[in-house]
Amino acid sequence: MAETRLRIYIETTVWSFALADDAPDYRADTEGFLERCRRRVFEPFISSLVLQEMSRADSVLRERLEKLVADVRPTLFTLSDRALALADAFLAAGVVPPSKPDDAGHVAAAFDRRLDVLVSWNFRHIANIRRAEKFNAVAVLQGYHHEMRIVSPGEVLYAEDDA
Repeated sequence: MAETRLRIYIETTVWSFALADDAPDYRADTEGFLERCRRRVFEPFISSLVLQEMSRADSVLRERLEKLVADVRPTLFTLSDRALALADAFLAAGVVPPSKPDDAGHVAAAFDRRLDVLVSWNFRHIANIRRAEKFNAVAVLQGYHHEMRIVSPGEVLYAEDDA
């Protein structure tokens, strides 16, 4: 029987670290992860929110980010009304601060699409064990019945090496 590929949401920080000259370890893990996405070892997804965040970068960086996304070819989707409501629930429950609605939106988008994993380098507001527990708890209260793993690209990369 064929193994099912992980369906992975790639949050904006991952794309940024692929181009980060000042963080060689993060960059190396990100490049390895994105290469596996290119080869479809993983099935990559992004929401329109990722592109909105990229559009705020200066023009040179924005062009490099857009080229990288085009090269990886993730499935792009827009946030549904249900995802927006889940993001609001994350904010109302204090899972992320009110000043970080985009962070709540990324997690909500991934939940709403029933993706397996969300990858992020944002350890403060997204990819940490306590926040993951809270995101999953609020999602259950909002009617979502699957648990989603929230990890760094390196965690996916090295777990795949162990398989």
